[in-house]
Amino acid sequence: MSEAARPRGPRWRRADAVAGAAFLALAFGAWLAGRHLPPGSLRQPGPGFFPLGLAALLAVLSIVLLVRGLARPGADLPSMWQDRAGVRRLALIGAALVGYVAVVEIAGYLAASFALFVVMIRGVGGYGWRAAFSAGAIGAAGSYLLFARALKVNLPAGLWLP
Repeated sequence: MSEAARPRGPRWRRADAVAGAAFLALAFGAWLAGRHLPPGSLRQPGPGFFPLGLAALLAVLSIVLLVRGLARPGADLPSMWQDRAGVRRLALIGAALVGYVAVVEIAGYLAASFALFVVMIRGVGGYGWRAAFSAGAIGAAGSYLLFARALKVNLPAGLWLP
């Protein structure tokens, strides 16, 4: 193994181990938030079926990632954060998601989702405005049709729609 590929820090600082632990904590939080919902059955899923099932799946995959990160040599976490552009993209993603949650009830699902897609495609992906607006329109409309029309999920209409 070359010197550059060898991890420089302790095992718990390896990127896969840190990501596995973070996702495991997220899975636990999702399980805590949804544990009061009845899961139902495979034939008649209840409101907790998907949240609890996804939390369990995320927990299993997180444990695999955590064990892999602890067992195998991998990138040291500080070495992965040397790219300032990557840190800026990550901050933009976090700010966009927080902003989305803050405005979705007021602006409505379609407008907020369109804006989120545009920010992600333009700001994070680095594509041009035409691609960002096209992806925003297709992504917002497609997800609206899937959730509101096909799955009958009540989505926030916002101030402009009845």
